[in-house]
Amino acid sequence: MACGKPAGTAPAAAPATVGPDPLAPYLWHLQNTGQSNFTSFHGTPGMDVNLLTSHNNYTGANVTIVVSDGRIDLNHPDLAANANLSKSRNYLLSSAPYTGNPTTTDNTDSHGTTVSSIAAAVKNNAQGGYGVAPSATLVGFNFIASDQSLSKYLSQTSLDGGEVFNYSYGTSTCEVSAVPASYIQVLRSNVIADKNLYVTAAGNDFAGQRSDCGLGSGYYFGNSNLDQSKSYPYLIVVAATNAQGVSAFYSTPGANTWISAPGGDDEIGIMGADLVGCSAGASTSSSTPPFDNNQNGLNPNCDYYSTGMGTSFASPIIAGGVALIRGANPALDWRDIKYILANTAVKIDPTAGNTGHPNSADLAGYIYQNGWVTNTAGYHFHNWYGFGQMDITAALFLATHVNFDLHELKSTDTLSDVPSYTSGVVNAAIPDNSAVGTTSTINVNRHNLVIEHVQIKVNITHTNIADLGIEITAPSGTKSKVLNINSGTRAENYTNITLGSNAFYGERNQGNWSIKVVDGAATKTGTLGDWSISFLGNRGPNLGDTTPPSPVSGLGNAGNTLSWAASPSGDVARYEACIYPTTTSLPFCLEDDWRTVGNGTSYAASTYLQQGNLLTLTSGVLYTFKIRAVDTSENESTVVSTSWTAP
Repeated sequence: MACGKPAGTAPAAAPATVGPDPLAPYLWHLQNTGQSNFTSFHGTPGMDVNLLTSHNNYTGANVTIVVSDGRIDLNHPDLAANANLSKSRNYLLSSAPYTGNPTTTDNTDSHGTTVSSIAAAVKNNAQGGYGVAPSATLVGFNFIASDQSLSKYLSQTSLDGGEVFNYSYGTSTCEVSAVPASYIQVLRSNVIADKNLYVTAAGNDFAGQRSDCGLGSGYYFGNSNLDQSKSYPYLIVVAATNAQGVSAFYSTPGANTWISAPGGDDEIGIMGADLVGCSAGASTSSSTPPFDNNQNGLNPNCDYYSTGMGTSFASPIIAGGVALIRGANPALDWRDIKYILANTAVKIDPTAGNTGHPNSADLAGYIYQNGWVTNTAGYHFHNWYGFGQMDITAALFLATHVNFDLHELKSTDTLSDVPSYTSGVVNAAIPDNSAVGTTSTINVNRHNLVIEHVQIKVNITHTNIADLGIEITAPSGTKSKVLNINSGTRAENYTNITLGSNAFYGERNQGNWSIKVVDGAATKTGTLGDWSISFLGNRGPNLGDTTPPSPVSGLGNAGNTLSWAASPSGDVARYEACIYPTTTSLPFCLEDDWRTVGNGTSYAASTYLQQGNLLTLTSGVLYTFKIRAVDTSENESTVVSTSWTAP
């Protein structure tokens, strides 16, 4: 449970000063003074992550950042002192555990080296610049260059436990990219049980181009939710801004975005480490920028470059910032850190209002993209920025000076990990080329949670899915556009796609939730088949009634079917249960293990959640079933339990 976190303790001492970093003045993402960085453009002072003097106290010491990327040169002079090669992996090796130097002979692949330097390059070593967390331990995984098999995909989510992972990669969002259920299970397990933190780039598909997609010339307008792994709350999705403090032209939007950070653009890029030498990487003797090719004498070995841009470089800024927070207060878990980020983010580009379609493919009477939305809990949210741009100084203050209690994590899904709230069959035609759309409503009546994440699952048949936009409306009236019309993405039909939104963070979930599906172009038509909605959240502040309901009685079983006599309390909203093998040596009934089993008096057990993993009952194993009654004010009864051997 995330509760009552103590103030942070003093971090380990930073490395002894050897000399100033010569490229420090060009790190505008950490301190923007209006630098031009060898271009004819200038940044806007203050449009940075407000690092200020944070490194006087917090440097990421005793925290490990894992960069899963392509080739990573951990022997780079600005990375070597922080690198742990003994724990790094090269997935090009022939067999597990793939332990090895994450480098290759591909002299064009400098991406992972740059990402690593932005997160954790050494400070005060008289080399280049420095990272956001300059004393963090750096582990590299060469994953992108591998065959990315499922086993490797799962492997690169784990190390020892408690690490910050950076994933500056993703899939093209010109179509829905499915995610293996096992990957989500592993992420969920690792954030809950192992206290890992996962940071990922939103993508660079604001106006992507692919020959088999698009609205003319192959352009499509991406949405990071379509990379289905990023529609789940276990990844912190990061958007990119530029040196003027507005959304970078390439940054993929999405209601699943959590936070933003500088990513640069083609006017002023991000300064970072490159492959060593003037014949490798992005900076070579034939490069055009005067810094990259050393025309100005500041880059004699071409070990750095100044023109990087992308959400790939915004993500490690957040990963480094998260490492500073974790180092300042190791007791904080993934939910606490997301809370801190949301509550200290700066509402960047504050006058950003509703916008039209980037290619003028608008629909009369319909808003293509909402501007900043302020929900009823007081959180500002924008699909381009999430809750805003990271403020490291404010985040560290909150992490070390304020005690807060997010209460136990709860899910509205069942013990078998399926949504409790479904529409049933809708089969409603979607009006063609009409802002009226089709609307369907689900009443959430058995939970009254403070929302931490909302996810819908939809089934739609349509001969050109790119026409469609989808928005969610909460009982409060807050709206979130989770898909935009006329995107140029490809496919027929949406089949069980998941779409996440953070726009409702902090609101209560009880009441009527609706989705509206709009067809933004003529001739091709479709039907909303069905949909469901799921919530992660917590009970939140006291709702007035503090009297817990009476527990159930008479709990027993017939085979794997558990039954009980109902609680005599008149305000019971639902029952929550957890199952675990009685002889397990692992902790049990952790956050997210307690799941809804309805408001009846029996439950047929077959699968169950434990520490984030969806498991199947095994014949001959002794299990324990625990159950509690929960009332309409989210008070919980005492727990009743029984054990039985699965037949």
